[in-house]
Amino acid sequence: MTNDAVKVCVILAMDRNKLIGKEGGMPWHIPGELAYFKSVTMGHPVIMGRKTFDSIGKPLPGRLNVVVTRNKQWQAEGAVAVTSLADAMAVSKATVTDKPNPQIMIIGGAALCRDAMPFTDRLYLTFIDHEYEGDTWFDSYNADEWQEVSRRDVDPTETNNIPISYRVLERINNSD
Repeated sequence: MTNDAVKVCVILAMDRNKLIGKEGGMPWHIPGELAYFKSVTMGHPVIMGRKTFDSIGKPLPGRLNVVVTRNKQWQAEGAVAVTSLADAMAVSKATVTDKPNPQIMIIGGAALCRDAMPFTDRLYLTFIDHEYEGDTWFDSYNADEWQEVSRRDVDPTETNNIPISYRVLERINNSD
């Protein structure tokens, strides 16, 4: 499904139990984490479910916002509405094929990330070394399928004394 030149990426923050959400939002507020998200996704198309779009409340500036929804009448200014992940990928790919390092960013929710995992090339994973309460997990993530290619541990004094690391993971190619 993916053009080899275009990397399909999932970007998420999760705690040590793979928790990613609580009541439609994030279970934590960690200084700097949203700035990291912005720096990684800026200039790239972002694909999200409608509930994720609603939780953000507006289109993310500087990025093509593609929203997957079952409601064919749904519209939002500044967003492209599609009814399938395949359509979201096609719309997004059309905007990046002529750019250096073309990436498509899938930003949530959990069901959309699960559906995208079979053809995801890269994960931008903020790992929060803490346990939170919530109701949404990144269950489709299996650490054995990924190799860490970069990692930046953040000084806990910058994150309310919560240890976090920004990790970039590439899918392990098992074609040997």
